[in-house]
Amino acid sequence: MDKKSFIKIAVFFFLVLFLRPSFAQEKPEVFPQLWHTSLVTSVTFSLDGRYIASGSRDGTVKFWDVEKGLLIAEFVGFWDDEWVVITPEGYFNASSGGEKNINVRIGNNVYGIENYREQFFRPDLVKLALQGQSLKDYKTLADVAQPPAVEIVDTPFEVKTDEVKVTVRLTEQGGGIGDVRLYLNETSILLDSARGVKVTPKPGEKTIYKTYTIRLLEGENIIKAVAFNAEGSMASDPAIHKVISLAKAFKKPSMFAVVIGINEYKNPKLELKYAVADARLFAETLKNIATPLFENVNITLLTTKEETTKQNIKKTLEGMKNLRPDDVFVFYVASHGTVDEGEYFLITSNVGSVSTFRLKEDALTQAELKELIANVPTTKKMIIIDTCNAGRLGEALQVAMMTRGMNEETAMKILSSAVGSTIISASTGLQEAMEGYQGHGLFTYVLAEGMKGKVDVDKDGFIKTLELSNYVDSEVPVLAEKVFKRAQYPTAQPTGQAFPVGKVR
Repeated sequence: MDKKSFIKIAVFFFLVLFLRPSFAQEKPEVFPQLWHTSLVTSVTFSLDGRYIASGSRDGTVKFWDVEKGLLIAEFVGFWDDEWVVITPEGYFNASSGGEKNINVRIGNNVYGIENYREQFFRPDLVKLALQGQSLKDYKTLADVAQPPAVEIVDTPFEVKTDEVKVTVRLTEQGGGIGDVRLYLNETSILLDSARGVKVTPKPGEKTIYKTYTIRLLEGENIIKAVAFNAEGSMASDPAIHKVISLAKAFKKPSMFAVVIGINEYKNPKLELKYAVADARLFAETLKNIATPLFENVNITLLTTKEETTKQNIKKTLEGMKNLRPDDVFVFYVASHGTVDEGEYFLITSNVGSVSTFRLKEDALTQAELKELIANVPTTKKMIIIDTCNAGRLGEALQVAMMTRGMNEETAMKILSSAVGSTIISASTGLQEAMEGYQGHGLFTYVLAEGMKGKVDVDKDGFIKTLELSNYVDSEVPVLAEKVFKRAQYPTAQPTGQAFPVGKVR
């Protein structure tokens, strides 16, 4: 390191850690603390002298850009081994429970950072910031207007039937009123979409009321209501209400499944080899293990080019709105998946052009998929998405994380959290998708083998969602390394209830 660089770093070190200079602009309270709040115990420098990392007894490590005199990101560790990394703009990455430890203050209101999850949980942007790239063109937490305050009112605490009317009071706080979601026992059962229309109270009023009729489980039901601001960037704190249903269940629950495999597309460059075979294998395996456990097993298998258009898939999922809360719903799809401009797209058979504009019109968007699944009114949902990574298809689907947004793993985590359901997904490379394994895609092959009994580690005879998540999480990388000489890591996101989907003995 030359003398000039050394002096520059020394001056910055002195200013940042001791004088807290005026060149660092004051940030609103929605940002992480700019300065350490306790004694700085360690400092390290990057080899090129451009960056400094400072550690403190306050439990944080801060990363600084020396030339610009700016905070890049802050790592916060907690006593329970959870952690959060957050940028000054508010984008964050976190361990599974880390975000619950970070609060955001707006005026007199305090929110958890998880209220911003659907727009600001962006590990990809945190990575870019740590690589020295600017996030100045992205929205910040300071740009986000507050969501409405939410209360559940005029709703009974006990009913004799299996239904209840839930009234939600929404008080506007500056950001408008967007989507309203209802959860039953932590699983989404209703999403009242604002569809981009700003819902506002009458002139001179700040409050509106919405009433929904939902079906209940026998015994205790925990209902949670959450509302978003008009642009969908921030969720309210939840309103919680407990209802006891005295109605008795007189039959076993049923299983409903929508299973999709897409080999043929409008764009011939997108054709796949094993998606239809994978869907049939999954449907057959699910039917075999579910039949001994459920009153009825209803599997809708969609594999032809006509059956797997965006319009028909939406129609099929919309037909699932009459399920009972104790039924089980399974959604499986083998197709292409991609992320463009921060949004996940499921490629349906009608897709030709893969430009950003056409994807938004022709593919099944993340927002549409979220709404369709959230409106299936059962508390037990399992979603399995086996997608060929569109980013490996050359010019046909050129998707680069550096310019086109989040990765698929992040998209699946956001979707899982939004609908309160177990999601198991795999993004397969083109080589693996075309070569396959045992006549199938490797991920679905492993999944089916597990469903046949290999996941039953406690030997109770039941195939449970958490067991499936753990099995594919451990087995797929090992087999992929053995067969294709590189690991394939599925995303197993067990959210909401763990429940059995089948019985093997």
